[in-house]
Amino acid sequence: MIVLIVILFFSSALSLAQEPSDSTYHVEVTMTASPALSAFRNPRVPGIANTPALGYGFFVRGLWHPGRLLAVGLMSGYLSIARDEIPVDGALSAEFPQPTAELTAIPLQIAISMQSKSLEVGMGVGPYLMMTSVDDGDGVLAHAKRAEFGITLFGFYQFPLTDRMTIGPELRVLYMGYRGILSLMPSLSIHSDVLRY
Repeated sequence: MIVLIVILFFSSALSLAQEPSDSTYHVEVTMTASPALSAFRNPRVPGIANTPALGYGFFVRGLWHPGRLLAVGLMSGYLSIARDEIPVDGALSAEFPQPTAELTAIPLQIAISMQSKSLEVGMGVGPYLMMTSVDDGDGVLAHAKRAEFGITLFGFYQFPLTDRMTIGPELRVLYMGYRGILSLMPSLSIHSDVLRY
């Protein structure tokens, strides 16, 4: 299913990219800040109700926009997905501090987008470096890392600030298949043309 989505997006992007939008080549950088609402297919911590988690994220994407509708580049950032308190048995709770578990991720993705006037829609495809840590209040008890394949879809509507800078709302949807994590992120993005030629 994921492969089919990627193929459809690429084929439509390439067909639209044949018509020049302008004759200027750009190198663009977009920075995004977001709250995140994440749902999990499986319980994220044993003993905790499988409810949606609140988090936050900061992202940056750099794209080469060769004077057409299609732009390509890289996307990365930092995402705090969930932070939970781990329940401790009542008899032990007086002796031990309340441990917490935190799940964070760093995307390392190839990004493509289609841009027309004030609207940009696109996707990132590639791994997320998932990091889990358990802390008892006195220091990290356990730390684990794992790479997971993920897809990031985004839509950005831009309002001009200057000739080379825009700002606007962006909606991001992230999906990580292994753990079944789906994150919805209403965002604020700042976009800048750092180079034109």
